[in-house]
Amino acid sequence: MKKRLIVNADDFGLCEEISTGIIKAYREGIVTSTSVVVNGSYFKQGIALLKDSGIDAGIHFTFIGREKPVSGAVDGLVDEQGLFLKGYNEAISKIIAGRFDKDALRRELFEQISILREAGVAISHIDSHQHLHLLPNVSNMIIDLANQFKIKWIRVPRSSIFGIKGIGMNSLSELLKLKMRRYNLCYTDRFIGFEKRGHINEHSLLTLLPDLKYGTTELMVHPGYNASKRYDWKYDWEDELKALTSEAIKAFIKENEIVLTSFKEI
Repeated sequence: MKKRLIVNADDFGLCEEISTGIIKAYREGIVTSTSVVVNGSYFKQGIALLKDSGIDAGIHFTFIGREKPVSGAVDGLVDEQGLFLKGYNEAISKIIAGRFDKDALRRELFEQISILREAGVAISHIDSHQHLHLLPNVSNMIIDLANQFKIKWIRVPRSSIFGIKGIGMNSLSELLKLKMRRYNLCYTDRFIGFEKRGHINEHSLLTLLPDLKYGTTELMVHPGYNASKRYDWKYDWEDELKALTSEAIKAFIKENEIVLTSFKEI
C-alpha cells in the first residue's frame, strides 16, 4: 500500500486572485485538484483557464457568503438583496431548524452542478463552502445529486480540534459516511488541513506530511493571490501558494515516496 495524497484547492471561480493562484499551484506545485464555485464572480471568465489547465475539478456548492444564487431566491437563506447570507452561524441555524425553502435549495444545487457540467467540465467530486453539505437537511440532497450525475466522491472532512465544534463536525461526518455507504459513494481514508485552513505555510506542511498514513488522504488548501480586499477571512492565500510551490515541499514528497493523485485518477 502507498501513501496517496490529493491536494485539493477550494474556491476556484470565486475571484481572479484565488483562481489564478490555484492554477499556478497546480502547474508549478503540488496541487492536484480544485473545487469550483459556479456562482463566483470569476467563474465565467475563468472557465477557459480551468479547462485549459487540465486540472481535476469538482463542484464547491456555495450557498453562503453573499454569493448570488443561480436559480433565484432561496427563501430563508438569502438577505434583503437576494444574496446568500454572509454569516455562518445565521445560515447554519436556519438549515438545522429547517427554516428555509428546501425545494428552492434543491433547485439551486441542481443548477450549480448543471452549470459546471454544461461548461464541459468532468466533475469528479463534491464538497461545499463551509462544509455545509454535512448538515442532514442538505446531505440527502447532495447524495441524490451525486447519484444523478454519477459522481462517486464526496468530501468527508475531519477535525482534530478539541471542543464542541470539532465533535459536531466529526459526528456529522460519520453520519454522512453511513449514508454514502448505502449508495457505494466514496470518500478518502483521511482528511487534513481543516485546522490550518487559510494559514498553511511551508512549516505547517512539513509538520503535516510526515504524519501521512497509508491509503488516500485529501489535503484541503486555499492558495491564491491576496484577496483580502474582497473577503475578510484573514486568509494567507499567498503564503499557501508559496508553500504549495516550494521546492523543499516537492523534494520531501519525492523523497518520502508520497504519490500525488486526484479524484479522477483513483
